[in-house]
Amino acid sequence: MAPRSRGSIRLWQTGSFIAVVVVAMLILSGSLSAGLKRTLTVQVETGELRNAAALTQRLAPDFQPGTSGMANVKTTVREYRNIYGGGVWVYDSEGDLVESAFDAAPIEPVLEAARLSGSQENASYAASDLRRDGWVVASKPLTSKDGEVLGVVVTSSAVERPVAILAAVRDRLWISFWVSLAVAGLLGFAFSELISGRIRAMSAAAAAIAAGDFEQRLPTTLVPDEIRDLALSYNSMATTLGDAFGALQDSQRQISAVVESMAEGLLALDGRGVVRVANPEALRLLGLTDREVVGAAIATAIDAPEIADLLRDGLAGHQSVRSIELGSSVVLLHCTPLLDSEGTSEGAVLLLADITEQRRIEDAQRRFVADASHEMRTPVAALKGMLELLEDGAKNVPEVRDDFIKTMQLEADRLSRLVADLLTLAKLEAGNLQLEPVSLQAEDLVSDVARVMTTLAEQAGVALVTDTAADLSVDADRDRVVQVLLSFTDNALKHSPRGTRVTLSARALGENVRFEVADQGPGISPDEAARVFERFYRADTSRSGGGGTGLGLAIAKEIVEAHGSHIEVSSTPGDGTVFAFSLARIQNPNNTKT
Repeated sequence: MAPRSRGSIRLWQTGSFIAVVVVAMLILSGSLSAGLKRTLTVQVETGELRNAAALTQRLAPDFQPGTSGMANVKTTVREYRNIYGGGVWVYDSEGDLVESAFDAAPIEPVLEAARLSGSQENASYAASDLRRDGWVVASKPLTSKDGEVLGVVVTSSAVERPVAILAAVRDRLWISFWVSLAVAGLLGFAFSELISGRIRAMSAAAAAIAAGDFEQRLPTTLVPDEIRDLALSYNSMATTLGDAFGALQDSQRQISAVVESMAEGLLALDGRGVVRVANPEALRLLGLTDREVVGAAIATAIDAPEIADLLRDGLAGHQSVRSIELGSSVVLLHCTPLLDSEGTSEGAVLLLADITEQRRIEDAQRRFVADASHEMRTPVAALKGMLELLEDGAKNVPEVRDDFIKTMQLEADRLSRLVADLLTLAKLEAGNLQLEPVSLQAEDLVSDVARVMTTLAEQAGVALVTDTAADLSVDADRDRVVQVLLSFTDNALKHSPRGTRVTLSARALGENVRFEVADQGPGISPDEAARVFERFYRADTSRSGGGGTGLGLAIAKEIVEAHGSHIEVSSTPGDGTVFAFSLARIQNPNNTKT
């Protein structure tokens, strides 16, 4: 046998040490890979289970099979699917599929296992397959307030990100393995024990992280640089994974909550003009559903040329503001482009604000100012004209002077009533008019109004009739209630033909007393009935007679509402009109004032 060379012995020793190091590094790589896989598995299953629980909480109040609430279930499932992706399956208590939304799904046995496992009360089920084209699935039961299981929610997501992380870490481990192997061959057998000790520490840390303890960190002292780099990378990875998963889901929930709760409608488009986000208010204003808009090109999803033009300007990088009419609503559109660092448009955001009520108030204010100015201008012009005529010599003709003075007094009284009514209306609308409620007999209120209006009724050739029940008491401001009844009666007398009847009545209606003033006049149409309480409104020329200010019914409305009630108007054209309101009835009043 030929003697062995010294070189061969050194090779054997080096080879032995390398073999030890190879075994150690294989153990390290396998431990880290397994620990990371367990960590990722726990992360994706926990996240998916949390998503399933959140969706279950949103669906539970509306989940009543066979009711209108199921439409909300379908809408919520679609919203969830569009926000979080993946797939959603909702089953009832019998195991029948109620609603689903998915692009791809695990095999049927996986879904069935999730459904069966999640059908138990307070059950939670999650499973995953961290392989290429793998999946994670979770299920939670839908329970009623009494704890009854109404159904099961199953959610599923792809695991491309965890698989990519696992593959990247494994690649990094292999790189570190070869580098460490080369260094280990030079350092010698003395490092073997140190390395094995560090391997045990790494295994323990990996297990702790897999169990959900993201505070665990691998030691980075007294180890070779390669293992130290591996430990630092692993520590950084653990920190990043914990922070990223938590922050991403928190951010998604916050953004979703803000967008969903916005008072304005919101549409977000990408650079190709495809709708990516549409909140409920935007869908309401556009009269569309989430399924019709999200994921569709704006040109085909919305049949409104003004909106399409505005969004094209936004995608071109121009900010625009415009108001348009959408059905019966007036909508203010505000389109803002989304620009990158180089100023290129990457999309656009459109805000839709419903300003219908604002426009209505502005129009009402303009009409009020114009009507008030017109009403005041007439008596002022008459007074000024007669004063000029008196100054020019009419004052020297007694008959003319006396007639002018009488007319001027009438116009001054009319102007005074108009100003007084405007002040009263302003106080009522501002809440500054103080009511003085006392206990009143309904019969006395109606009798007082009839007594005041009898002369006007006789002049108009109209019979004024009262019809009240005895012992009906209310708690109200006497002068203001009388003012309302006088306004109703005066209005009825003006518009009642000669030979007809106006009836004032007060009757018990449950716990209230209902006051009515009914005439047999020409009546008013439903459209006009909705506007008779507007200031200075005239239904037609035949109903605008008399010397009133045009504010009586508006003041009456405010007075009745100040008493916590509302005015009812019922009328059939050609068959008369009834104005009515109710006040709370007092049972057995101790002190009645009239």
